[in-house]
Amino acid sequence: MTEKRFYLLKRLIEPCTALLFHPYQENTLFLATASCKVYSINVDDDSVIVMEGHTLPVERIQSGLRSPLVVTHNDREVLLWSWPSVVLTSKMRHDDRLKVIWAGHVWQRDELVVSFISGSILIWPSHKRNTQVHIEAPKGLDFDFKAFALSRGGEWLVGGGKSHLLVTYSLVSRSVTQVVQLPTSCSDIFQPVFLPPVHPNYSQVLALLNSTGMLNIIDFATATKLKTIRSQRFNIDCVNVSDDGNFLAVTFVNSTTKIYPVRAFFPEDPKNILISQIEKEEIAFRIVEKREKVEREEEIRRRERREKSQELQELLDKNKWYKILQEFKAYPEKYRTLIWLSVLEVPRNYSVFSSLLDKGTHTAFEGLQEVLELPDGALFRALQGTLSCLTHWAPFLASVDYLPEFVFPFIKMFHSNPLLCFEVTLTIIMNWCCLWFEFWPEPGITVLNVIEQIISVADPSLLTHLIKLKVTAEDYAWSLLTSAFSKVLSSSDWLVLWDHILSNHPSFLPCVAAAFTIKSRQTILTCSDSSEIKMYYYQESWITVRSVLDKAYVLHSRLSEMHLPKNIFEAFTPMPRDGLPLFNIGPRDTRDEEIENMERNVCKLHLCTKSPGRSVARNSVPDTVHRKQQEEMVYFVGQNELQKQEDECLESILSLRKRHLASTLPENSNCNDSSA
Repeated sequence: MTEKRFYLLKRLIEPCTALLFHPYQENTLFLATASCKVYSINVDDDSVIVMEGHTLPVERIQSGLRSPLVVTHNDREVLLWSWPSVVLTSKMRHDDRLKVIWAGHVWQRDELVVSFISGSILIWPSHKRNTQVHIEAPKGLDFDFKAFALSRGGEWLVGGGKSHLLVTYSLVSRSVTQVVQLPTSCSDIFQPVFLPPVHPNYSQVLALLNSTGMLNIIDFATATKLKTIRSQRFNIDCVNVSDDGNFLAVTFVNSTTKIYPVRAFFPEDPKNILISQIEKEEIAFRIVEKREKVEREEEIRRRERREKSQELQELLDKNKWYKILQEFKAYPEKYRTLIWLSVLEVPRNYSVFSSLLDKGTHTAFEGLQEVLELPDGALFRALQGTLSCLTHWAPFLASVDYLPEFVFPFIKMFHSNPLLCFEVTLTIIMNWCCLWFEFWPEPGITVLNVIEQIISVADPSLLTHLIKLKVTAEDYAWSLLTSAFSKVLSSSDWLVLWDHILSNHPSFLPCVAAAFTIKSRQTILTCSDSSEIKMYYYQESWITVRSVLDKAYVLHSRLSEMHLPKNIFEAFTPMPRDGLPLFNIGPRDTRDEEIENMERNVCKLHLCTKSPGRSVARNSVPDTVHRKQQEEMVYFVGQNELQKQEDECLESILSLRKRHLASTLPENSNCNDSSA
């Protein structure tokens, strides 16, 4: 057995941007760095050749098994290097706005192929340096290409992007041959790879990795899915095929790599299936001979698993964790993720999550990259995938503009596990954000009113100052809630804060928002304009999280039910084990309209089943008129009820402000009399 070891090959100052072992001479490693240099390193004798010529960092290095060239490129430059002398032979600079997505050398015809983001292809024969062949992408379709792949024989080039369409280019006929429509779960292609023809019935097979970290094996000839690979915990980051074509390496975001035999992705041949069944029967016969011993071992293993499960349940008891939180004021950093999952009681329902993943990226978040511009691709894909799954579950959330900002801190904590990203954010939305959407698109008036009432009782003079500056709870509290306090707290303080929020009743959240404002009174009292206060709530604060939490606990324990109506905040409810909860916390008028539609459908069904067909036809006109009047009346009553609730809420806020202004005016007048 060979000894497994590693050693330091080269110490770099700049980060690495691309790596490639030459397929023909495996002891040669090409390494590109952020300094725009490429190094050719001999791993046997540690000799290094520096390849200079790029003005931007190299994004990809490509070389074929029999190619006499090495191609390096970024989105503006393509350079050709001779092999094995590693001398720069040709350089192509592209000054247009179109970005270079892929470049490679087709050694079968000795030509350079360059692909752009628009889908156009440039073919540059090496023996005719002044000749260029252009292939334009199909008109009328917005592909926004992200990745290309060259077939192993060099005849075909495929390209894809955000849509589930795959464009096929013939490099022999110099034209677009077809546009293939893939299954909907194969959209947003991140990396396509041609697999070798190891099965007689499947000559052209593609492995398509999408941005959600799911790998689909596609029969290119029929555009049908053969197999899907994805991990319950970690997204797939990249895939590579061995040079001999027998193995596929799948690398995950946690830096682990799994090796699969390529034959495992194809349906088994009937002869092989028959042989495997015979082998399984023989193995089963051998097990029968030792049945008693096997059963005893199984019983021991089951008992050990039960004991471990009981120990784990005792360890993860919410009451025990809460005692630790009260004593040490924060959960241990090493076990915080595990504790949060225990407190939220996430079910880890992968089958339900898979059905949402199969729907692909939601249309509301297809252009999210241009808006956020996150440098971390894995973090962005986790955010986009979680938002898409949440919107597939509750379509109303597509209109919530602050949803990406609210869930982003939680995605940063669980981004390596897309299932936990989805279940944690869903649980938090259902339990801590249930009063935010009642008056959509207006802010959550109910929760803002509660926060203002808390401040009015705890610090009346501070509320008076805010009212004088015409600052409402929407200006100082709504930004805290919709950003999950991430704007005003550092990363470490944010984690400590949410340790306490998740471990307490949902009514603790408005107490935290009010406590932050009360603890900021010295800064707020120095503000003379509403814009200054708004600016304060959009930057990291100097307030310590411990002082905010101490004040929040005092408010939560001492305030009466009149000032902190805890009954409007429902008790914590975890996700169901075998499904998804119903999203019924949307705007009130929308929910009323849905209930009315259901009642109308039930009434129609009841009338159709109760009365004969002829009588229904005879009385259809009067029934229609009566039903229309009834519908208008129901809608009118529902609309008046909603308007009445809004008016009562606004009147209570105005009366509260007048009462506090009146209470402070005598104090001010007395101060003026004494000074006079």
